[in-house]
Amino acid sequence: MKSIPITKYHGLGNDFIITRYSYVDKEDIVSFIQSVCDRHTGIGADGAIFVKTNPLEMIYYNQDGSRAPMCGNGIRCFAKYCFDENIDRSEKLEVQTLAGPKVVYRQSIDPFLVRVDMGYAQEYKDKWPIQIGSHTCYSGFVSTVHTVLFEPWDETVGHDICHDSVFPEQTNVNFVQIQDQSHLSIRTYERGCGPTLACGTGVCASVYTAYTLGKCDHSVDVQLIKGQLHIDIDPDGRIFMTGPAQKILEGETA
Repeated sequence: MKSIPITKYHGLGNDFIITRYSYVDKEDIVSFIQSVCDRHTGIGADGAIFVKTNPLEMIYYNQDGSRAPMCGNGIRCFAKYCFDENIDRSEKLEVQTLAGPKVVYRQSIDPFLVRVDMGYAQEYKDKWPIQIGSHTCYSGFVSTVHTVLFEPWDETVGHDICHDSVFPEQTNVNFVQIQDQSHLSIRTYERGCGPTLACGTGVCASVYTAYTLGKCDHSVDVQLIKGQLHIDIDPDGRIFMTGPAQKILEGETA
């Protein structure tokens, strides 16, 4: 396998290997992802992001090599990679994803902070709530499929719901604790990855669900293990996520 320049970034602990799409062997891309994302024999990451240009596009994979439409923490890291590599230093980036185009607005450089227009949630209100065993679940699509529970974190429950037959392609599972009307805490079990320190799309889905159910305001700070994300929901239901991205290291594969 040829040596490939790679960089590692994280968004509130959710970490990614990032490189240009043109650098990788497309026929070997899954094994490449599994190799570099392995935390014991590789660099270690929750996922891999590939950057295409003309037009600017984010291609995202989970650490197991499965493709995902988009990643909320990942798109902030994507924006910082584009800034660091002089791919695009505009204050406003229009990024193509499998979940549709996303617009990223840079708020500051040091620290690197961006506000992302995440678009609209596609909730499944006709199926709200879904009862899985003793668990009351709310599912929808915010750039990828998510299921929200207003329960304390439980990894076993997250795994079981993620792989439940109700979700033939699995689901991300978000455990939400309401602190008050403007403060939530959230932990996520991600499909194709397992427990993660943060999930941007999961935070958006969770806040949207809580807001729709009258459990929080339209502007919320969300506490995660490594810091906070801020979520705003416009009167028309459009979701905006504001948060940081940080570079960890750079190098080449062996």
